[in-house]
Amino acid sequence: MSAPVSSDPATGAVENRRSIGWRISLHYAALFLVPGVYLPFFAAWLESRGLRPTEISIMLAVGILMRLVAGPAAAHAVDRSGRRKLAILLLVWVSIASFALLGWVEGFSVMLLVWVVHSAAWAPITPFSDNIALLAAARHQLNYGRMRLWGSVSFLLAAYLSGLWLKGRDEDWIFILLLAGYAVLVGGAHLLPDLRLPLARPRAGAPAVMLLRQRRFLLFVGATACLQASHAAFYTFGTLHWRSMGHSDAAIGWLWAEGVLAEIVLFAFAQQLPARLGGAGLLLIAAAGGVLRWSITAGAEEYMLLVLLQFLHAATFGAAHLGAMRLLTEGCSPETSATAQSLYVAANSTMLALATLAVGPIFAAGGGAIYWAMTVLSLGGGVCAFMLWRRRDGLKFSGDAATEPGR
Repeated sequence: MSAPVSSDPATGAVENRRSIGWRISLHYAALFLVPGVYLPFFAAWLESRGLRPTEISIMLAVGILMRLVAGPAAAHAVDRSGRRKLAILLLVWVSIASFALLGWVEGFSVMLLVWVVHSAAWAPITPFSDNIALLAAARHQLNYGRMRLWGSVSFLLAAYLSGLWLKGRDEDWIFILLLAGYAVLVGGAHLLPDLRLPLARPRAGAPAVMLLRQRRFLLFVGATACLQASHAAFYTFGTLHWRSMGHSDAAIGWLWAEGVLAEIVLFAFAQQLPARLGGAGLLLIAAAGGVLRWSITAGAEEYMLLVLLQFLHAATFGAAHLGAMRLLTEGCSPETSATAQSLYVAANSTMLALATLAVGPIFAAGGGAIYWAMTVLSLGGGVCAFMLWRRRDGLKFSGDAATEPGR
């Protein structure tokens, strides 16, 4: 005999809230399968296709720069239509089609062209997913960190298991694993709740322009851009650098995975940190962690030391991400949240792309010396975060034309 269906509206609301939370969590799990293979091993796949270090840097940097173009344009359209889930579905299908094409083309120029198309489609997917998660958290009293951590779990498993799988296998398997990850993401995107907002009302000025006229918003994007860009050397040449030391792909896969494990612990058990420290306080922790992590990594070769350093990923990425989401949630109205979030992503992408371009020649000339440049970026992010923390006068980011510039 089946259990009776509850007619209690409160019970139904709780069940609906749980359903939305799990659907977003599963989407994050599907979404981060791709970066879990891409970040550790995509540069190695490009190298196997005959690309030189400078060409790899250009390829990845141009892809990152597409976030600057595609992100704000797509966000403006989404803020006007309110159709976030539909936008993600369309972008996911274009991403998988263009990535499949990348495996068929030959030569740096043609690969770069296809990669530009792919990156333009891929760029808005994560910020739009975060935007849906933040809207759901506010509307249904869900915990953003608890939903987002499943993306980190997925990344961890993908990085570690792909490293084990690739041991002794041809680099072509990197492409196959990535293509499989994109296929899973198609299903994950369909699971997302179709959360919509009323159409954004016409404004006297463009919301993006109004946001960029505010000093506090510029300090925010300056801090987060420097802190995220400090990972450029790690993302681009971490695997190749560790391979040159003689570490196996399985060992390298664990280095990527255990850094994310620390991030998962932060997301799962540090629920009160954003409220206690504030967004700017979390950015300061990320900056301090970056100075420590990258300055030591510059000369680290012993595997156990690398393992210990990777746990600082909880600070350099995890704390920075939670701090940024905290500031965006507190500072933006729902109607302009996608625009503010896309500007945040665009600023981070620009700085990350410039850093990625710079690390190619540095790595070719000096190997681990690239991490000293990352230390400088962490310091820069810390200065901006400290100036933001000192304001203590509220951190509202308004997209209204009435907002005073420079506040």
